[in-house]
Amino acid sequence: MDPQKKVPNNNSLLIVGLWNPDAKYTKTRHNIGADTLSRQLEKLNASFKLHKSGRYQSAEISIGDQNVVALKPMVSMNNSGDALSAYLKNKNLDYENILIIYDDIDLAFGRLRLKQGSSDGGHNGIKSIDRYINRDQYWKLKIGVGRPPNGVDPAHYVLSKFNNDEREEVEFIIEDAIDVIEEFSKDREAAVKKASERRIIDVI
Repeated sequence: MDPQKKVPNNNSLLIVGLWNPDAKYTKTRHNIGADTLSRQLEKLNASFKLHKSGRYQSAEISIGDQNVVALKPMVSMNNSGDALSAYLKNKNLDYENILIIYDDIDLAFGRLRLKQGSSDGGHNGIKSIDRYINRDQYWKLKIGVGRPPNGVDPAHYVLSKFNNDEREEVEFIIEDAIDVIEEFSKDREAAVKKASERRIIDVI
């Protein structure tokens, strides 16, 4: 399917946290995008509501003066685009107002990167989304989970839980990612800078 064309703009943001919703994948590396979004809702005393289609959960929140829809797909990671497409149907949303949060094994553990466009980097959730919307329009917040150790299959690695040495740092990473999201709602250029400056040494 060809990516859909951009539709007329409104002022809302759509923030999507990618994951595998099955309970067996709780707290795995692949779920850090949705874990970040869930933590943000907790801080706002908000909660997700399952859509009648069963394809996604969403919540309407405010970040500063910005109206935001937070969305978690309720399909497998590899079908994330199906959930996003279901939400976008009949919505007047500029794709430049979409931010996808997800894990990146090509980014060092603890690093953040915010950018518009770029390839899927082999991430199946992003591949799925790119089938529905133009990859050059929407924004991505990548959360670095690092490369797997030698001999470990990347697919197995992202579906594994963070080890004990990493777990405490993950809490800081999530909080810093939330800060980037909040900055993104006000000033995208400043948010790009904030993400790029994040180093693991900041919290050690």
